[in-house]
Amino acid sequence: MKHSFFSDKKYWFKGNTHAHTTRTDGTCPPDKQVQDYSERGYDFLAITDHNVVDSYQEKKGICMLPGWERDVRHNEENTSCIHVIGLFPADACSMQVKEKPRYACNEVTDQELLDEMREDGEFVILAHPHWSRMLPEEVTKLDGFQAIEVFNAGCECLMHAGRADLYWDMLLQEGKRIYGIACDDTHGKTEKSDRFAGWIMVHEDECTAHSIIEAMTRGDFYATQGPEILDWGRDGNEVYFECSPCAEVHFITYPTRGTSIFAKDGEVLTKVRYTLKGGEKYVRVECIDEKGKSGWTNPFFSIINTK
Repeated sequence: MKHSFFSDKKYWFKGNTHAHTTRTDGTCPPDKQVQDYSERGYDFLAITDHNVVDSYQEKKGICMLPGWERDVRHNEENTSCIHVIGLFPADACSMQVKEKPRYACNEVTDQELLDEMREDGEFVILAHPHWSRMLPEEVTKLDGFQAIEVFNAGCECLMHAGRADLYWDMLLQEGKRIYGIACDDTHGKTEKSDRFAGWIMVHEDECTAHSIIEAMTRGDFYATQGPEILDWGRDGNEVYFECSPCAEVHFITYPTRGTSIFAKDGEVLTKVRYTLKGGEKYVRVECIDEKGKSGWTNPFFSIINTK
């Protein structure tokens, strides 16, 4: 019997969880940032300026998620650091302005920063670890963040450092239940635009800050640069996957090895299946369309046998 890994919620909501403005080091004023995302059909947006949460009101029907980006310098040269996004499940109109200083490594550890944010009730996302020059062991030893930016458009535009697939799988292989985020970052300091290039689709009944964060907490969303993930789930000893037309679909599993499926010349993939081998601790799927744009499911963790 088919069992979808998505919930039975009614709607899909599109949103960006990482955006900067002229409030700190972005080039786009807050009002224009909000207006532009609204006009592009986004349902929610988090403006995450550095070390400050400002009270941006809901405008033109777009839901604002209060948030910020916190960081710790690992060395004086700032070649290595940790950056973390914190999102609050609160209406923007009720959120007071919050500001904190930037930390140095002799003031707090990476783990202490994460602990502080989780104790504050935030949904915590590890931002662009490749750009931050974090070592794999620095990432895998951390606890307390719920998601990782598998794709960050700003870092990809700056120096081809926007992907974090390998970090993600290392965390999953350690048994950590971490979700994958695609986002923009929007510093606006490169020749190629870093807006509207990566987003998440959240499955919920209503679009409020509380409901969006609740859905993200249970992993009921997918990340994408363009491809739509229509459904995926389990049917007996198979995992099925349905998407908008794509050229490639990759089933990533551990400790068993998954598989890659490629469309034949002149054809596309919209429905594919993977036969479970037994022993998979998790399964996740990445699909890639004919333009090279990716979509990522979140992992499904409970596939232990094929019965």
